[in-house]
Amino acid sequence: MQFAPMDGLRDPAVVIAFSGWNDAGNAATDLLRHLMDAYPGTDAGIIDDERYWDYQQTRPMLHRTADGAWVEWPALRLRTVHHPDRDIIVVLGPEPNLLWRQFSMELVDRIKKIDPEIVVFLGAMLSDTPHSRPLPVGVYTSDPAVERKYSMDASDYTGPTGMIGVAAQLMLHERVPAASLWVSVPHYVSSPPNPKAQDALLTELEGVLHVQFQHAELPVEAQKWTTAVDQLSQQDPDIAEYIEQLEEARDTEEVEGATGDTIAAELEKFLRRRGDDKPGNGNAIES
Repeated sequence: MQFAPMDGLRDPAVVIAFSGWNDAGNAATDLLRHLMDAYPGTDAGIIDDERYWDYQQTRPMLHRTADGAWVEWPALRLRTVHHPDRDIIVVLGPEPNLLWRQFSMELVDRIKKIDPEIVVFLGAMLSDTPHSRPLPVGVYTSDPAVERKYSMDASDYTGPTGMIGVAAQLMLHERVPAASLWVSVPHYVSSPPNPKAQDALLTELEGVLHVQFQHAELPVEAQKWTTAVDQLSQQDPDIAEYIEQLEEARDTEEVEGATGDTIAAELEKFLRRRGDDKPGNGNAIES
């Protein structure tokens, strides 16, 4: 474990993504790589205790350069991304295989020293959402204070969980404000990359962190991805029919749920997360 001093951070927030079980289509981890490429940053530390990873499950990577070969070992890496409006500590690496309780305690202990306004976990899950529609992003928290402040949905999930669930529960116990964003990835086109899922996560993250990010080529790549899946699906009548059924189900669900009250409630939640519903700005919802 190695960490660099992180003094003088500007309104810090932490964003975390683990590759593996929590990361369908690599959408969450690829998004954090996008942020690290889009803004200047400084390395902030590493958790690389070899007891946390089973190297037969999470393989080291052999790299070769003009200067020779080197091995990259599985590790969780922290980097401070210097966004113009605030500092964002990006935490990225493979989900550990072993000693989850010890790993999560080490991670949370380090994050407590940063004293962030909020910690946001990013995840991606396979679902029956159609690729041709906006990919849903759920925003959840188990912390009542975060739920009220950010107008998020309370997490009521029970069942098998990954490191996101374990670390989020420990943060709740340690009173570190935390939430998670989960994008739904079409299960019939789950191979990475998935720029549409990345772009959907990034848009929702903007609302939570009250900043605007550089989307760069993500929207264009998302449209190319959708077109490519359209073309491939048309080559198989069974898949095309299945996708059409998913589209009809999604459209029916949206129409049935689009009452005036639900639309207003969702808009209010969005504006509160963006910080745009302050008196006098003309954007508040009138009841």
